[in-house]
Amino acid sequence: MAAPSKVAGIVRLISALGLFLIAVLVAGGGAWQLARLERTHLTEEVLYPVTPRSLQVWLKTLDLDDPATADLLADRIGLMSLPQRRDAVIAMSGSSFFAELEPKFTQQRTLRTVALKAVLSALAEAPLLGDLWFLAAHLRGQLFGVDPEVQQYLGLSFIYAPKEVDMVLARLQMMSLAWPLLSEASHNIVRNDLTIIAEAYPGRVQELRQYLKSAGAEM
Repeated sequence: MAAPSKVAGIVRLISALGLFLIAVLVAGGGAWQLARLERTHLTEEVLYPVTPRSLQVWLKTLDLDDPATADLLADRIGLMSLPQRRDAVIAMSGSSFFAELEPKFTQQRTLRTVALKAVLSALAEAPLLGDLWFLAAHLRGQLFGVDPEVQQYLGLSFIYAPKEVDMVLARLQMMSLAWPLLSEASHNIVRNDLTIIAEAYPGRVQELRQYLKSAGAEM
C-alpha cells in the first residue's frame, strides 16, 4: 500500500497537471477568439465598440467576389453583442446604409446578396434570433420582392422577436410597403404589432394606422 505522503504527492501532481491543462485551454481559446476578431473586425474595434458606422467601414474593405466574404460577415454577426446586432439590423434595414457605401447599383445588389447569404448562415447557427429573421426578410424583399420566403422570414421574426419595439417599428414599415402581397397570417402580425406600438408609443400608432390604410390595409 502506498504511503500517505506518496499518495498526496500524486494527487498534487494530478491537480497541477489539471490546472495547467485548463490554463492551456483558456489561453488557446482566447488566442482563437482574438484571431477571429482580427479577421472579422477593424483593428480599432478590438478596443472600441462596434457601431453601424464601423461596420460600413469594414464592409468597404471586403472583396465582394471572394466566396469567403459572406462567411466573414456571418462570423462577425455571430461575434456581436445583442445591442450591437440590434443596432446593425436597424441600420442595415434602413434606406441609406448600403447607399452610403457609394457603390454602383450592381454592387449594391451584390452587397445585399452577400449580406443575405451571411445572415442566413448566421441563422443556421442561431435560428432563434428574431432580429436576424427580420433582416433576412428585408434583404430578400429588396432583392426579389415580397415572395413566400420573405413572408416566412417575417413570421419567424415575429415568433422570436415579437415585442422588441425597434423591431416592431421596422417590421411595420416594411409590411406597410408590401401589404397587398402579404398573407393573412402576416396581416395578423401587423395588427399585433400595432397593439404593441399603441402600448409603447401611443403617439405613433395613429400615424402608422393611416400609413397602412393608404396601402390598402383594413385596420
